[in-house]
Amino acid sequence: MMGAMGTTTAVGRSIVSPGPAAAALVEQLEVVRVPDGLPPRVALPDGRGAVVVRLGAPAGWFDPLTRGAEQVASVVRGPRTTPRLVREPGPTWAVGARLTPWALARVGEGRLLVDDSAPLGEVLGTDEAVLAGTLRACWDTADPAQEAARLLQGALLAAVRRTPGPGRQDDLERLVQVAEQERGLVRPVDLARSIDRSLACLHQIFAEEIGLTPSAYLAGVRLTCATRELGADARGGADAAQVVATLRRYADAGFAPREVERFTGLSPLELRRSVRGLEELLAG
Repeated sequence: MMGAMGTTTAVGRSIVSPGPAAAALVEQLEVVRVPDGLPPRVALPDGRGAVVVRLGAPAGWFDPLTRGAEQVASVVRGPRTTPRLVREPGPTWAVGARLTPWALARVGEGRLLVDDSAPLGEVLGTDEAVLAGTLRACWDTADPAQEAARLLQGALLAAVRRTPGPGRQDDLERLVQVAEQERGLVRPVDLARSIDRSLACLHQIFAEEIGLTPSAYLAGVRLTCATRELGADARGGADAAQVVATLRRYADAGFAPREVERFTGLSPLELRRSVRGLEELLAG
């Protein structure tokens, strides 16, 4: 049982697999309890958007390069091209879905929201207050996490307005599979060959379905994989200080510029700027 709202003392995360009907939209559903005093975390670019319903105060998202800040409540968020520092005030709960890279092209008006977000109700065409109230009521059910995940999944499915043309879904799944298996260490032209398409066709697919260029998508995969392989898995719950310290050690290790970009998806200058910005945000 998940416990009463507002009384959490430790981070809790319930992971729920999407049902077959939502598999083309959602990779993972989760219900997270956020205690008071939770350390900041780093959100790395991974080519995926997300839907989050926060049942409490909004989270602060901070750009380490521009120092821009936004308060994020219940939103649909698109894929990022740079890391973000996230501060989540507690105690609160959040119900979320990590989307497939192409999911935002299917729902609502098909806004891909690269490095952006939009109110959940605006994108999904649902009443945010009603959805939040329904999710809160899940705490009185026998399996709150499953029920909350089912409701959010239903809201996503109800917002689908577009289905891919013949063969497009197979191409997308193959492209993502190859990129992930090769941890992003593959050229766009090789991605195109993996689905027997031209490079121009590959760029069109990414522009229409994901919003990123193939190179930007691959760079995000490399950075996420590099951080995990260096021992600080941001997606797995590592806090910001651990992720930033790990990236700082790598940035200061003196690797050749070409090796740094190959491994992380960032040039040495971009990596140092991102790390320095995250360090300053953490110190602020």
